[in-house]
Amino acid sequence: MTKKEGVLRFFLAALCVFTVVFSFMEPERTARATTAALSLCAGKVVPGVFIFMFSARVLVLFGASSAFSRLTGGIFERAFGVSRGGAAVIFLGLIAGYPSGAAVASELMRCGGLDKRECARILPFATAASPAFLLSAVGSLLGLRFGAVMLVSQVLSALILLLLTRGTARQTVLAAEKNRPASPLSAFTGALKSSGAAALAICSFVTFFYVFSDMLLALLPAEGLLAALISGTLEISCGFSRLAACSSSAARYFCGGTILGFGGFSVLLQSADAAGDGGFRPGKYLAGKAVQAPLCGALAAALGTLCDRECAREAFIFFGTEQGKIGALWQMLALFALIFAIIVLQIKIFAKIFKKLWKKSNM
Repeated sequence: MTKKEGVLRFFLAALCVFTVVFSFMEPERTARATTAALSLCAGKVVPGVFIFMFSARVLVLFGASSAFSRLTGGIFERAFGVSRGGAAVIFLGLIAGYPSGAAVASELMRCGGLDKRECARILPFATAASPAFLLSAVGSLLGLRFGAVMLVSQVLSALILLLLTRGTARQTVLAAEKNRPASPLSAFTGALKSSGAAALAICSFVTFFYVFSDMLLALLPAEGLLAALISGTLEISCGFSRLAACSSSAARYFCGGTILGFGGFSVLLQSADAAGDGGFRPGKYLAGKAVQAPLCGALAAALGTLCDRECAREAFIFFGTEQGKIGALWQMLALFALIFAIIVLQIKIFAKIFKKLWKKSNM
C-alpha cells in the first residue's frame, strides 16, 4: 500500500466514523436529511437522469458517433480538436446531464471509439447538469429565469474551456461498428439494465453527500451564501436548495454559477465510477472544474445583470449609480460594455493560468 492510499484510507475511515457518531447524536436530523435526499432522488434525479442515460447508451451502441459527425459536418471535431467519439461525448454530456457524459465515454472506450487520453481531456467539461434539471428542479427553487441563466452559463464556460484546451484530433479507427452487440435487442436490454443500476448508484451518491453536507453545516458557523457554497461543493442539488433562501440576487447568480461549474464531489465520484479508472484522471478533472467554477460564476453574474432587473439594480448601486436612473439607456449600455470587458479580461487571465494547471495535472 502506498503512502497516498494510506492517507486516503484513513480519511475515508474518519469520514465513516464521523457520520456514524453524528447519526447517534442527532438521529432525528439525520433521518430528516435522508428523507429529503431520497425524495429529491425520486422526484428530480431519477426522472432527469435515467431516460437520458439509457437513450445515450443505446445511441452510442447503434453508432451515434458516426451519425452525429455526418449530421454536423464535423463541426465539433474541427472546433474542439476531438475525434468523432469525443464530439459525441461533449454533445451528449451537455444535454443528458450527470453522469451521462462519463457513461458515454466509458461505452465508447470499451468499443474503441475513444482513447483514454482524449477522454481525460474533455471529461471535466462534458460533465454537466442537464437542461431538464436546471430548468425544472433549479427553476422551481429559484425561478425559471435563474435556471435559464445557469444553463447558458454552464454551456458557455464548458465550450470556452474546451477551446482553450483544444488538442489534435486523434481519428482512431472507430471500432464501435465492429464491437457492437450481436443484435439490436441485446443492445437495448443491456443498456436498460446498466442504466437502471447506474441510476440507483447515483441516488446512493446523492443521498450520502446530501446527508453529510447537512451534518457538516450543523457543526460549522456558516449561513446564507457560505452555507450554500459549502453544500454545493459536496452535492449540487443541496447547494441550490440552500441558495434559494438567500436574498441577494447578484450574489445568488455568482454563487449558483460557481456551484454549477464545479459540480460537487458527489458528481466527481459519479463520473469516476461511470468512466472507470482508465478514462478518469482526478488531477485533470479537478483542474478543469477548479477553473470552470469561477468562470461559470462570472458568466452567470453577468448574464443575471443583463436579464434580471433586481440584479441590475444591485450592480448599479455597487458602482455608485443612483437607483432612480436605472432605466437610462446610456447607463445600461455602459454597464453591458463593462461586463463584456470584464469577461474578456477574465478569459485571457484564465487561459494563461489554466494552461499551466493543465500541463501539471497529468495524474
